[in-house]
Amino acid sequence: MHQCGSLPAAQARPRPSPKAPRRGCTGAASLLPAARAGGLRSGRRALPAARATPSAGDARVVCLGEALYDYLADQKGLPRDQVASWTPYPGGAPANVATALARLGVPAAFVSALGRDEMGERMVELLKERGVDVSGVQRSDAPTRDVYVVRALNGDREFAGFGLDSGAYCDTRVDAAALPLDRIQGAELLVTGTLGLAAPATRAAMDAAVAAARAGGAKVFVDINWRPVFWPQPEAARPVICAYLEAADLVKISDADLAYLYGMDHRAALKDPASVAAKLPRAAGVLVTAGDEGAAYCFRSSKGEHTGFVPVFKVDVADTTGAGDAFTAGFVYKMLQAGGLERLASDPAALHAAVVFAAATGALTCTRPGAIGSQPTLPEVEALAAKAGAKA
Repeated sequence: MHQCGSLPAAQARPRPSPKAPRRGCTGAASLLPAARAGGLRSGRRALPAARATPSAGDARVVCLGEALYDYLADQKGLPRDQVASWTPYPGGAPANVATALARLGVPAAFVSALGRDEMGERMVELLKERGVDVSGVQRSDAPTRDVYVVRALNGDREFAGFGLDSGAYCDTRVDAAALPLDRIQGAELLVTGTLGLAAPATRAAMDAAVAAARAGGAKVFVDINWRPVFWPQPEAARPVICAYLEAADLVKISDADLAYLYGMDHRAALKDPASVAAKLPRAAGVLVTAGDEGAAYCFRSSKGEHTGFVPVFKVDVADTTGAGDAFTAGFVYKMLQAGGLERLASDPAALHAAVVFAAATGALTCTRPGAIGSQPTLPEVEALAAKAGAKA
């Protein structure tokens, strides 16, 4: 779910210098940051214009974490210093989940810190256009994050670092004192990742948000989304992430997460998801995802434990960026539709259908490029999920 497929072909552009780019702004006419030292501006495409729309009403789901721009290499099989041009796509896992939920008709809010720069403004406008409540977005003088992503010849993607030091970006500075705690307490679900735990200020805000969610009776969904490039000292991340997971009611864990946190083989986990759930005794539900190898689940309720496996849907893949986040949104949609976590976890048939629906949501996101622009509508997901039912 986390691999990147092919993107539209780019016109040949001059190759940038191998130096790390630096942030700046060329003027109001530009939709992208100015060339950093190394000259990448000429190889970046402008983002489409966004239309502002009113924010959503009271959110049923609050998504807390990063919003950023993935700069995907237009040329495959090259290291970062040899890539000639990059195409920017708005993303960031929590932001992706919020927009995917809104696309499915679920009132969602996004909480983070975004720069006052042009990219931050465009991200806020995009979220508004998608119907996401952005009243909890803090604004910062620090820049909006960009991530450089290179692609192998087979389409696999690899994070190639940032334009600045990771700690220089706005999402490392979420202020706990400025959180919309009433909104979080009034929601049914709080969705977060773990990348923000790498920054002390944002970690404090995430802990405060989890405490507020629990105080208000909301469930907590954590998508681990392990990315070592976000951590100044990756070896120090494991105990921090594991401690944070103790507060989670739902955990989504990928093949890469399994290998890093628990040294587990994902194939064994897909066959026996209960073995993963045993590592997370406080979580009522665990979703194991492994890209094109499918997804498994283990949920515990007052009526017992239910496990299962769901294969991927076969679609024409354009780009798999954001597919895992769409999967999360699809599952949350069905959980809310079922009446909450306990009801869904108590009903084996509904639980399996929820994971099928999640897989369909993720699959459809792969058929178009970009994490947010590719997200499907509810009728599209229902139509694809129905095909799985017809085959059963």
